[in-house]
Amino acid sequence: MGRPGFYKGNHYTEYVDKVKGLKRAGDLDKVEKILLKLVNAVEEEARAEGHGVAPWYYEQLTIVYRKRKNYNGERAILERYARQRHALEATGPKLIERLEKVMSLSQSE
Repeated sequence: MGRPGFYKGNHYTEYVDKVKGLKRAGDLDKVEKILLKLVNAVEEEARAEGHGVAPWYYEQLTIVYRKRKNYNGERAILERYARQRHALEATGPKLIERLEKVMSLSQSE
């Protein structure tokens, strides 16, 4: 096991441009796979250092799931985010609000 916050030798923050590029290219399968690994790295670092998680990685996954109309996947990642200690960022509360909205969509799937 590597250092908390790292995936394949790089800190999770070093993958932002790669994720954006893959999204622009429409490669949502790769985006999802990478983001799930990055969410793990984010959570490992947050636990190790005693701070909140960075919400951007969860938010990007919700976007991927919504584009695919995978409301249960969107709900699952939002619930996972909700269970974490949160960093003080503007995006965080929006994700909790989004969870409330997607719950009704996932129930209709």
